[in-house]
Amino acid sequence: MITRKVLPATALLTAGLATVLAVSPQAAAQATGPTFTAAQAEAGQATYTAICSSCHAADLSGSGEAPSLNDNRFRSKWGGGSALDLISAIRRMPPSSEPRNPEDNSALLAFLLRESRLGTPGDAVPQGDTQLAGLRLPGGALAAAGGGGRRGRPAPVLTFYGSPKLTAMTDVTDANLAKPSPADWINWRGTRDGLGFSPLAQINKSNVKGLKLAWSWSLPRGDNMMTPLVHDGVLYAYSFGDVVEAFDAATGDLLWRYARPASTPSVFTSKKGLAISGHTLLVPTSDLHMLALDARTGQIIWDHAIDDDGQKAHQIKSAPLVVKDKVIIGLNGYQQVKGGNFVVAMDIATGKEAWRFYTIARTGEAGDDSWNGLPLDKRSGGSVWVGETYDEQTGLIYFGTAPTYDIMPLRVAKPGVTNDALYTDATIALDPETGKLVWYYQHEKNDQLDHDWVFERQIMDMMVGGVKRRVVITAGKQAIYEVLDAKTGKYLFSMDLGMQNTIDAIDPVTGEKHISPAAVPGPTEVLHGLRKEGICPNAAGAHSLDSASYSPATKLLYVPLADVCINPKPGGPQWQKSPTPETRGKYGMMQAIDLEHKKVVWTSREVPPPVSSALATAGGLVFNGDADRWFKAYDARTGKVLWRTRLDNVPTSSPITFTAGGKQYIAVSTTGGNLQSRDVAGVAGIVASPNDAATLSIFSLPDKTR
Repeated sequence: MITRKVLPATALLTAGLATVLAVSPQAAAQATGPTFTAAQAEAGQATYTAICSSCHAADLSGSGEAPSLNDNRFRSKWGGGSALDLISAIRRMPPSSEPRNPEDNSALLAFLLRESRLGTPGDAVPQGDTQLAGLRLPGGALAAAGGGGRRGRPAPVLTFYGSPKLTAMTDVTDANLAKPSPADWINWRGTRDGLGFSPLAQINKSNVKGLKLAWSWSLPRGDNMMTPLVHDGVLYAYSFGDVVEAFDAATGDLLWRYARPASTPSVFTSKKGLAISGHTLLVPTSDLHMLALDARTGQIIWDHAIDDDGQKAHQIKSAPLVVKDKVIIGLNGYQQVKGGNFVVAMDIATGKEAWRFYTIARTGEAGDDSWNGLPLDKRSGGSVWVGETYDEQTGLIYFGTAPTYDIMPLRVAKPGVTNDALYTDATIALDPETGKLVWYYQHEKNDQLDHDWVFERQIMDMMVGGVKRRVVITAGKQAIYEVLDAKTGKYLFSMDLGMQNTIDAIDPVTGEKHISPAAVPGPTEVLHGLRKEGICPNAAGAHSLDSASYSPATKLLYVPLADVCINPKPGGPQWQKSPTPETRGKYGMMQAIDLEHKKVVWTSREVPPPVSSALATAGGLVFNGDADRWFKAYDARTGKVLWRTRLDNVPTSSPITFTAGGKQYIAVSTTGGNLQSRDVAGVAGIVASPNDAATLSIFSLPDKTR
């Protein structure tokens, strides 16, 4: 591990302007481009036809469940990175397959280089990671984003313009994080309990129709799920290519910009945001570092490299969580991550690692006997894709875990052990001071169908059986909501929203699931997209990365949903679970749920599925964005759409609201999308992502309508 500490350059604040340039070794190096032989590409085409074409189509054009592998989006995503980045993705696909030999993976890479025009005929694709890391794919959004040098030119690291708002900024305390000012948005979902709710009401049901664009900013192009942060009238955006920008939240004036030089391996896509504490921004980078930047200047305070046990296979997608003197982040990865994933805490003052918790049971510890006799290096999964939440009352942090994708060794249980696979598909509660496990609840044992109970955990008070309980709630891809006691993890009840057909019974006392025999894979059956054919939902999920919001004002949960099922056969048409004449072809749903009474209060259906998180406000509104680029405000009580605007691209992000200068604003960012948004858009037949645009858009009311 490397921890580098740099003293804050307070002179930047007093001087009012500075421009700092740095040259990264990676940018300065003259990396060569990849080449391939004709024989390699032909061999790769045969392998592709056998194992990849059922999802990505014979001509590589993609399907509703898998992206194209030869279009501009593919070239933009991988261009500018290394051949090692691309072959690492190839190695883990399809997720349910056995590992292939290096020759087959190199041949697959050669075929994709040929078809996507990211390589040229010449020498054979090498097999060694060191050689692959030195091969730079041409073009791409990475270089354009400022995340790395183009053709060896140095990349600008920090440009500082300054503003009185920066010098006047107050420190963010733990008390602020516990109860934020309504004017600010200083946690990933607004508050650390993850509700996605704002008490602001200046924009409300009576005037939202007057909402207009106040300002916008073009962002670096590339997959992103950014949630901006706002404090004391300064807005912070974290974009593709590891670019952090600070703006005057009212005017859109750029105050400073930090662009981190690229390194290898780096996975830039779909990170959800930043955290803030004191005057420090906490930035999880694409090469597994945590940066502390001075929120007033953009200068590095410290830079900590997260040790991933030497595997260099983990990724960071979630936003960090700050609790007192620690910043906490979860990591994700695929089956090549031996021993699974983990959550790690660092000291905010120094960057030093404080603790880590592994989401896959370790040898000799509790849960060791739940892996069907597999040694630790054969266990994998437990990814953490979504940020943790924290409860002030219990003093615990909560997060969810994904399943393992290497499912074959867990098909048939062996004598003397179980195949439950702890702690996959679980809600986990930790002591944030020590990282010690306090309790866990496994929503689904031995998940063979990628049901993925990894999404947001929200904390609230709820009447259960006539008793007020502090609860934590969540749902997996099947859109089955489960309610647990926040202090003990005791299962309380479930509510199935009717979007799935794989679980046919839930034990009312324990919550244990019974999988329909029709959905249980055979001992050697190879699944299509981690699913058996003809089951619901598809791999993107009915509920997914677009988080729900909860309004204490209405006591309703607002859930973005996609009514999608797996193809009846590879390459066949998409379909819905139980369409009626009124709902046929309307794949997108926003639903208001009275979870306490297990009632659906209203449902709004349209053709495009939602792709943004929901945002509820005390103004009686719920904001959400769809795969066809429409961003909308619903009446929180009735579901009526009161306002909508067409954005430049897909809002695969979490919208926020804040005030600056006494005026309320709504912010949302657009990008080229992500795997989930492209999947559901393909199901609905939507052509999205025009020119890969990425924009931060800020809306407000004209003064006369407030």
